[in-house]
Amino acid sequence: MFELRQEILISTGSVSHSVNNLSIFFHEVEDLTLSCVIHKNQIATLSWDQGLNNFTCDNLPIKVNDSDAPIIVLQAKYCTPICRTFPLLVVATSKGIMIYDVRACKLLLWREMNDFVYRPETPFWNSEPARREQAYRFTKGITYMENLIVVGSYSGELLVFKCSGGDSVTFEGSVQEHDFAIADIATCHSDDLTCSCDVSGNIAVWVKNFKSARKKFSTGHEVNCINVLRRQVIIGTFVGHLLFYSTLNGQLMAEVDAHIRQINAIAVAPESAFIMSVSDDTMVRLWKLHTRKPGASRVEWLFNKRVENMPLVGAQFVNGRGSEFVVAAYDYSKLLYYHMVKKLPARRTGS
Repeated sequence: MFELRQEILISTGSVSHSVNNLSIFFHEVEDLTLSCVIHKNQIATLSWDQGLNNFTCDNLPIKVNDSDAPIIVLQAKYCTPICRTFPLLVVATSKGIMIYDVRACKLLLWREMNDFVYRPETPFWNSEPARREQAYRFTKGITYMENLIVVGSYSGELLVFKCSGGDSVTFEGSVQEHDFAIADIATCHSDDLTCSCDVSGNIAVWVKNFKSARKKFSTGHEVNCINVLRRQVIIGTFVGHLLFYSTLNGQLMAEVDAHIRQINAIAVAPESAFIMSVSDDTMVRLWKLHTRKPGASRVEWLFNKRVENMPLVGAQFVNGRGSEFVVAAYDYSKLLYYHMVKKLPARRTGS
């Protein structure tokens, strides 16, 4: 069904072991694909055309005010507000949030994390004061909706930024529906639906302007990553399970024992309802979500590929059809580009 088309060299280094460590943006008008991965305090930015030619690879060192103070990049993602034709690069770090103009490599905004705020209801507050801030100050989880960019934080807050066109990006404020650190945030743009999840498995389904959550529920699982497809939030756990929950009522719709190690990324292709999961177990697995009304959802296995001796930390479809995808492996200096080699055979759907 899929085969390796090409290995794309990351000439500036390798890939860190971070969740969701791959971002892809396809610019159809310019016939250009952008990609980025992180390695410690650096981001490798790559580009190529649709024929997998004209490769470029650059290195973006992440520093705070040109100092040598240690900083760790936890996630980098391309975000395209509707007021722009070319994406912004949003970077979540151990110190705060940076937003770059991709073409100019120009820093548009730097938002440093505030000091730790006392939250007596937060379970980890009982730790020693000197260790609390060091252990829990970070940003993680990036998404966007229309002209708003949203980044999660160690305190459970979502930090909201507004893009007003050109190079104008401003901090709008923060909202909080979580008492634990944010694990991931994901948006289904076709449904205008955003979900956030904290490390304890609590899900918040947000209204479009991020003023409040319209639904909250608990999964009871420790979550590493999520995504959203067809009004279901898909969570990946540390024990390799994929779980599908309705964003309407919080009901568990389907469960799959997908991997034998933690799931590090979940990608979706909205047009085909394909889902891809990758894990420390070195496996790429593809699924298809079938939804029926009424009745439970069905998850169909489509494809799997083992990448020998390579824990997989990032995965993204190149287009909404799911006909091509890219995978990133820990401590490996190449991206793995797969494409569909034949159409799916007709399958009978059980009653």
